[in-house]
Amino acid sequence: MKTKLLPVLVASFLFAACGKEAHVHTPGDGHGKEAGHTDDHDDGGHGSMVSLGSIQLGGVAVEVKQDGTVEAGKEVGVDLSFAKGAAVPGTVRAWVGVESASGSLKAKLSGTHGHLEVPKPLPEGSKFWFEVEGATGTTKASIAFRK
Repeated sequence: MKTKLLPVLVASFLFAACGKEAHVHTPGDGHGKEAGHTDDHDDGGHGSMVSLGSIQLGGVAVEVKQDGTVEAGKEVGVDLSFAKGAAVPGTVRAWVGVESASGSLKAKLSGTHGHLEVPKPLPEGSKFWFEVEGATGTTKASIAFRK
């Protein structure tokens, strides 16, 4: 009996650990919108995305979207959409603040999405900054955010 129980437990843990499957909210399940759960997971599980415009990053046009508000000491989400057919760089770093990143925490984006810590206090003239490393060196670009 013990020898059969161990493989079943291991298989159960492996199955439970796979967090890639979509989940469904049904009315009355205690997790839907009636329980205060407002996201529908269509945009990465966050609030509404606001397009800020486009930047040139590493010679490629990139649309930048902001998720949420920028508040000192809080976190804000960003999404990047690279031009169709353009290769997505292996590493994209981003931060909120000034070009030197003084007082800011740089974050490595997960693919084209990231969560950025907003410095407290937020320096005057702060923007979203993005940095990629390419064959010709490091390229930076910035765009104003919405408060």
